[in-house]
Amino acid sequence: MTNLNETCRGLIIAGTHSSVGKSSIAMGLMRCFKNRGYPVKPFKVGPDYIDPGHHTRAAGHPSYNLDCWMGGRASMQTLFNATIQPGDRFVIEGVMGMFDGAYATKETGSTAEIAHLLDAPVVLVIDGSMLARSAAAIVKGFVEFDDRVNVLGVIANRVNSPGHAQILKEAIEHHTPTRFLGHLPCREELKMPSRHLGLHLAQEQGADIYDQWAAHLETHLDIPSLLELLPARPGGTTPPPPRWPQPESSIPFSVAIAQDESLHFIYQDTLDLIQHYGGRIQYFSPLRDNALPDGVDWVYLPGGYPELYAGRLSGNIRLLQAIRKFANAGGTVVGECGGLMLLGKTLTDAEGVPHRMAGVFNFSTTLSKKKLTIGYRELNYHPPGQSNTALTLRGHEFHCSSFEENGETPLMSHHNPETDQTHHDGYRFKNAFAFYSHIHWGSSIGWWENLLQRFILKSKTQRDIP
Repeated sequence: MTNLNETCRGLIIAGTHSSVGKSSIAMGLMRCFKNRGYPVKPFKVGPDYIDPGHHTRAAGHPSYNLDCWMGGRASMQTLFNATIQPGDRFVIEGVMGMFDGAYATKETGSTAEIAHLLDAPVVLVIDGSMLARSAAAIVKGFVEFDDRVNVLGVIANRVNSPGHAQILKEAIEHHTPTRFLGHLPCREELKMPSRHLGLHLAQEQGADIYDQWAAHLETHLDIPSLLELLPARPGGTTPPPPRWPQPESSIPFSVAIAQDESLHFIYQDTLDLIQHYGGRIQYFSPLRDNALPDGVDWVYLPGGYPELYAGRLSGNIRLLQAIRKFANAGGTVVGECGGLMLLGKTLTDAEGVPHRMAGVFNFSTTLSKKKLTIGYRELNYHPPGQSNTALTLRGHEFHCSSFEENGETPLMSHHNPETDQTHHDGYRFKNAFAFYSHIHWGSSIGWWENLLQRFILKSKTQRDIP
């Protein structure tokens, strides 16, 4: 038997389309492996915050996003190699359908791209509820669409009858070279509720949901055999290259990061980046704390669901005043999506009720129209006074809110050559920045180092920078 201390094994859970059950199966497998005593390292393909939160609870380790459009192939390979260790079991949850990504004609941003990059086997999940022999045609199409993807086997989800499952198994294994790994019947009590941006958050779920899903998989799939099918990867003997440049400055700094039900969308990669550059992280709750943490050098307001808690946020007047005072004094503030909404004048909820926010920026946002905006963003920024400097910020926009009114001028733009559309984003007041885009900081090192050197570290002694 292979020495588990010298190898690691893992797989990618991919789907034929969104909402086929990838998340639940991935979380269940993470907990299955964890219950067997393995260190489990979770990953999520694409720009997602909700699924990684569930992964972290299911696996007991932080989940990292793998997105080659935002981070680049070399960076994603380095991140993966730096995260997995000998003896680990890794589970990578895919995004949308296996071949869906940033473009219609290229694999960039897709689950298939990550499968190629990491040479990781794929378990394909299909919705078998309305299929019989046609399931073989679907699987055959996915297997032959790109033969570089190693499809290890198929799981048929939402199949309640063993007889129905036998038909699917016979069809798939007769017409394709792919194993039928088993079927999962529907269980209403295991369904995770969703809202407009995805599943409910990990902290909104009972702690036992992951063990329930693990038990469901153990009952209907042969987990020991699945583990044996996973190819062994040699354990790392050479340290991977550094994920980011060596910091130019060793000056320590402190960041206050909003984290509660209202604001919490932040990549683990970003937290690692901040600490790599000497940052000390202090979390605070926009709902419960009435002041910012003491001695912070900047404030980071990530995305989230401020619209669900608009009344409580608006009622926390002392904290809103503290944020406005910090920004007015030249303190560095960064708000993304939900953070942008908090930094505006008002937030109008889905019922049309306006709620007063921090008022740092001269704009207001609304959920009353609920217009979905989604897509990758590459924002170009020319810092004032640095005519020869052009910074690129890569990230992703995903929200149902919009500006109700906007008296601010955007500083950045993203042009999509495929659609010939231009999106404007990026607002500045003194040393406060607001984006509707969620910035992938690890791939925007120029932006991060400019923010750190020209704003955060200088503002430790000098609040307002012209």
